[in-house]
Amino acid sequence: MSYRITVVESSPHTLLELRRAVRAEHAGDDIAAGMRELYDLADRTGLAPAGPPSTTYRGAVGPGRATEVVFGLPVTSGLVGGAAEQVSVRPIAPGLFAYTTHHGDFQRIGEAYRALEEWVRASHFRPVGPSTEVYLVAPDEAVHPHDLVTEIRIPVAAAELATRIAVSFGQAVGLTRDALAEQGFGLLTEIDVRATMRAKLGVEMEDYLILGAYNPELAHRALDIDRHIGLLLPCNVVVRTAEGAAIVEAMDPDLLLDRDAQPALYSVAREARSRLAAALENIEKRSAIP
Repeated sequence: MSYRITVVESSPHTLLELRRAVRAEHAGDDIAAGMRELYDLADRTGLAPAGPPSTTYRGAVGPGRATEVVFGLPVTSGLVGGAAEQVSVRPIAPGLFAYTTHHGDFQRIGEAYRALEEWVRASHFRPVGPSTEVYLVAPDEAVHPHDLVTEIRIPVAAAELATRIAVSFGQAVGLTRDALAEQGFGLLTEIDVRATMRAKLGVEMEDYLILGAYNPELAHRALDIDRHIGLLLPCNVVVRTAEGAAIVEAMDPDLLLDRDAQPALYSVAREARSRLAAALENIEKRSAIP
């Protein structure tokens, strides 16, 4: 079975949570019991379900081991912030997650997990929490096992565009210039923050250089889509020192645009990010050469 991976942003919602231990040898029975208790709890407290239920494992699953599982149910109302020892109702803020959808019984769901985890490792995202199973068609709703539909989610954030290298500040600046040029970036501005702070304020600080990187091809494409994009140009790249090392970090174009509201611009931002990431990778590799 092939799995399509998508990254989306969740909507803000209120979640009823119930924490229970699930035994590896009796996972099916324990999860079914937890789901019944979750819905009974919502009914007793007057909370109306507003979406499909989910489970989030808080530890590894293995033979002879009981793992804490958080059973979740989106609800439309309730006393947000209310909590008992194993029950809570809390607001969930919007956040990015990568997901794929598994159709059928749970015997082969491991393939979906592997596909999703491999995709995240190869992407420019990093996992920021445990995976969650969302039961779009749950076992108690399915007539046959092949009717089951499970969405597997991993909360993610964009990986940092940064690298820490064991070279001098001057060497780091040279490596950065070369790597950016190879990816089609020229430098429109250079701000020596250390010299500026000393001259204007009499303040001393570590070496700190801001480079205004500009890729003419990508800028042209972006400006053709939206003339306001010039407000976000150029793309700043910082070279600085910290604790005996040099740090090179770049502004992340992905974080400046709404992927849903500006899909055409977002594709340009993705390419810009990819080129910046390649430049940082080359800086790291070359810094290791004696």
